[in-house]
This record gives sequence, structure tokens and C-alpha cells, in this order.
Amino acid sequence: MATSSVISPERCDLLVHNARLLTVNPDDTIIPGGAMAVRSGRIFAVGADDDIKSRFVSSHLVDANGGVVHPGMIDAHMHVSQYTARSVRSALAARGLTQGHWKAEIRPEDEHSSAALAAIEYLRSGFTGFVDPGTIFEPDAVVPVADEVGIRIWLTDPYVADNGRRLAETLGQLTSDGFLNRWPKSLDDALMRLGGQLFRNSEGSDLVRAYVGIYGEGTESLELHRAAVDLAKENHVQFQMHLGYLPSAQRAREKELGRSLYRHYAREGLLHVGVTFIHANVVRPDEVGLFAETGIGVVWCPFGQLHMLGEGGAEPRMAALQRARVPVGLGTDIPWVINFDQLAGMAIAASSISGETVSATEVLRALTIGGAAAVGAAHETGSLEAGKHADFVVRYPNLAGDYRFDDPLEGVIHGGRETVRSVYIAGQLVLDAGEPVRVESGAAIENARQSARGIAARVGLL
Repeated sequence: MATSSVISPERCDLLVHNARLLTVNPDDTIIPGGAMAVRSGRIFAVGADDDIKSRFVSSHLVDANGGVVHPGMIDAHMHVSQYTARSVRSALAARGLTQGHWKAEIRPEDEHSSAALAAIEYLRSGFTGFVDPGTIFEPDAVVPVADEVGIRIWLTDPYVADNGRRLAETLGQLTSDGFLNRWPKSLDDALMRLGGQLFRNSEGSDLVRAYVGIYGEGTESLELHRAAVDLAKENHVQFQMHLGYLPSAQRAREKELGRSLYRHYAREGLLHVGVTFIHANVVRPDEVGLFAETGIGVVWCPFGQLHMLGEGGAEPRMAALQRARVPVGLGTDIPWVINFDQLAGMAIAASSISGETVSATEVLRALTIGGAAAVGAAHETGSLEAGKHADFVVRYPNLAGDYRFDDPLEGVIHGGRETVRSVYIAGQLVLDAGEPVRVESGAAIENARQSARGIAARVGLL
């Protein structure tokens, strides 16, 4: 007599169900009635509710109540030490001061306070990580924020350049003598800093990772640029630098070279997978293919793009790059006029003004898998796929605009921070009902306020 065997469900640490899963996988699959099993901080399985619930059991169930669940977003470019300075520009200008005067007075405790407040606001807006482009003077002051708040941080060495004074010629509003005095003074000095944070990839918090970066925007010699790219390649990490924020400065350098900067870098062997440029406000039609062929990536900063479109000379092609399979991440740079949850809407507006409107799905990709790719982490996070970190956001159903016509638009962009119910990083709850779980937000706000007023006093604003 034949007997049938009953396969018992596997145990998992966390089971999310009754969700509208925006997976951001290669096919941008949306699972209207979806579920996800999490084990040991990683996504173990993703699929339809009935299938996942028949295969897995857990004592920790998360009922999404039909709300959107999507990968945690990553701000691919944020000067986090200046988050508390986001409203000070007009006050500085009124005194004839620049952002450089403010940055010259930043101390380690200020960097910690600024990063902690930014981290809380990131979680509230559905972000699970951010990338600082080498503008933290004392990384040891910011690194603890990752575990204190529960957020991923990618960072690199501070202000690596061997011609920092050139920035004063092109972007004087960002500089001051006191600020530039904190930069390397020579090529040897810059090389001494290069790679100084890479130890974090094998030591310390699992939430903190380092990459190789130099400041860029003409503050680097070819020797420094090549050394940085080679170091990143040797250590299997990403290389990043600013390029093309100010179109006039880029065109002036290209006139000296007799060719476009991207063609110049290609000739020098500096374009390949593992290289990311920040801003890229000038990309000519024939360079889109060059980006795709070489495998380099871009971080798109919509506010900076809008600024440069107003100044003139910008040729942004973010939609064309993304559609050519170029990795494109999104960054606030510094959120001068928006909060983090408004970055996506600003990106759509900026793309429309530049004549290449992106869709909500494309923006969601840039905010998630694109941000991860900008720091070489697309194999680890940025989408809801088995094997990746369980970094995800559970949203309340957006009852006012929940028509099921366009889930990324309605559930993420229109929904905004008010619909962020909970945030999980590595399968751990770090935001619940809009409040951080690990820290007291009121204390962080007060610390940041006192820090900002202290800097203002040292600058002479108070």
C-alpha cells in the first residue's frame, strides 16, 4: 500500500505576507498578493502568498495589509556632515560667507549629530542606506551612527585631491581658505589618504562599507586619478568621483584636452565596470554608448541638474543612460529645498524639463538597485530577491490615491513619508509606525540643533 509523505514547512525568522511586492528584479516584477521569507538577515524566498505560506512558517509574521513593500532606498550621494546646514545658505550669503566657511568649522561631534539626524529622517522616508562621497572629515565620528540608528553607510576617505585650490576657481561658493586648509597639500599627501577606510570592509559594523573615492571636478591630477582607480580594482570595490557638476568647467577642461573628458578617460584606460561618476550634467548623444560599453555608472542629482539647466550648458541624459542599461543612482547631494521623500518627484520633474521624462518605475530603480550599483553593492541589496540583504520598507495603503494604476508612482512617490509604516534592515525592525526603534528622535534633534548653533557661532552668524 502506497503512503504519501507530507513535507513540513521550513522555519524562517520573518515572514512578510499580504503585500504588493515591488521586487525591482531584472523584470521589475510586481506581485499583487505577495509574500517574502527572511532567514539570517537575508531574503530566502519571494513569491505569491499561498506558495510562500505553504513552504515557510515563522513566529514573526508581518501582515502588510495589502500595502506596498519595496526594497529600501539608497541615497547614492549625500554630504552627510552638512545635513544640519541645509537651511543656512541665505544667512551665510547675507554675511558675505560661503559654505566653505561653515565646513571649515565642522568638528567630529558635529559630524555625528548631523549624520544621526539625517539617518533618522532617511528611515522615516523609506531609505535604508546612504553614500557619503568623501566629505566626512572624521569617519570615526559617523560610523557609530550605523549601529545606533540601524542604517547602512557607504563612505570613503575625506577630500582626496592634489589640487584642491582649483575648486576655488570654479566653485568659489563652496570654498574658503580655512576649508581648503583641511585638504591634502600635494600628491603625496593625497596618496597617503587614499584607501584609508578600506579596512572597514573586513572589520567593524556589518552596516558600514568603504569604497575608493577622490573629490574630482578638476582637483585631481591624472596620477592621482589612475592610482585611485587601480586601488579600487585591486580591492574589488567601487571608484567614485564628482564630474560635470559645472558644465562650463567641464567644457573648459575639454577644450584644453581637445576631446571630451569621457573620451580622454577611455583613452587612458580609466573607464570600466566599477567606476561611477557623480553628476554627469554633460553627456553628449554619442557618449551614451560609451557609458554602456565600458560599464561605468552615474549618480544623478536632480537638484544640481536643475541648477545647471538654469545656468546653461547642461546636457543631462539620465533617461537615455538608464535605458541603455547604464547603472544610474539618485542622490540628494544636500537636500537644500526638499526632504528625502521628495527626491523621486524632483527627479521626474528634472527629467521632464530636460526633455527625457522618466517613469516612476525607472525612478524606483534608480532609488534602489541603482543606488546599490553606485557603490558596487547591487549583488547585496537594492531589490527583493533571494540571497540579498532583507532591507525593505512596508507602507500603509495610500488610501487617498490607491487606484492600482501605477504601484511605484502611487505607493512610493505619491505616498511619501506619511505612508512609511516600518523599515527593516538585515531583517531587523529599525523603524516602526514612523519612529526609529533604536534611538530617541527628540534627543537626536536637540543634539543636531545645538551642534548647528555652535557652528553658526564659530562662523560668526550668532
